[in-house]
Amino acid sequence: YWLASLYALIKPDTTDPTYMVINLGAMLVTTAAQLPALFVVYGCFYAIDESQGKAFIADLELERRASAIGVYNFVAGSLYLAASLAAGALWMLDPAYAFALAAALSLAAMLTFIGLRLAQQSAR
Repeated sequence: YWLASLYALIKPDTTDPTYMVINLGAMLVTTAAQLPALFVVYGCFYAIDESQGKAFIADLELERRASAIGVYNFVAGSLYLAASLAAGALWMLDPAYAFALAAALSLAAMLTFIGLRLAQQSAR
């Protein structure tokens, strides 16, 4: 049960290079046609990521699946609220700042998990 909650905190969408590329793309949009194309790519990515995350949590907790998914959605929703408030504050300064922060955090998360994976492999 708590492993599922921990998974919600380290949700893999921020560690996927696709997330970083989409945020960088949002910073660089220059025409009206580019934005819908970017949303289509992000929509496909989000649909795949969200469904596999919930399936993973359901597989972790066999007896209390509904509770595990509920905790996952509560934690994710709380984090999304905080992230949305921060992005809104940055947007008021300059919209590119919000996307730059999201891309930078995604890169930091990827590097952290790569470092953890390498440390885990060297400990074996």
